[in-house]
Amino acid sequence: MRLLVEMETKSDVGFTPRMKPKKPKNTRTPKRKPGPSDKEAQIVQRLLKCGQFLQRETNTVCRQFGLKQQQFSVLNEIVWQGPISQKALCERLLFEKSNLSKIVKILLEKKLIRVAVAPGDRRMTLLSETPKGVALWEDCLQAFNQVSNRLMSLLADDEVAGVTRLLKKLEKAFKSQGR
Repeated sequence: MRLLVEMETKSDVGFTPRMKPKKPKNTRTPKRKPGPSDKEAQIVQRLLKCGQFLQRETNTVCRQFGLKQQQFSVLNEIVWQGPISQKALCERLLFEKSNLSKIVKILLEKKLIRVAVAPGDRRMTLLSETPKGVALWEDCLQAFNQVSNRLMSLLADDEVAGVTRLLKKLEKAFKSQGR
């Protein structure tokens, strides 16, 4: 009885208890037709999904060798480029300076790289690989190549060439924008 009185009181101030409306069965929200900008967004979304997949795969490989993917990227660049400054590494890898400093510190602690004074400019330091770093890099690179071969075997040779050409074109466009 008390509940009934409370409901009547609340309904006097504009509150009326209602049941939830039933949803009609088998109705779907109609899909929008893709517009011109949606196609570009779909391309970006697909690239992001591929990037996430590749990052997951490369992280799995790197973990086997006690590295993170970004640490391997830095070690890889140092091995390929030879002695290189942190500034040049930032530019090549598109890393933030603070992130690169942390990665370099970790690689130094693991004795995978070393720091030396540049011969022509004593104010500048160069990063280079150690024998231990090269050995780890070779092992990790071999595992990377196995993953790459497995993934690229899903595509025909002409598709690989086409994807490579388009990715180079995108990379060049991104770099020309200063990003």
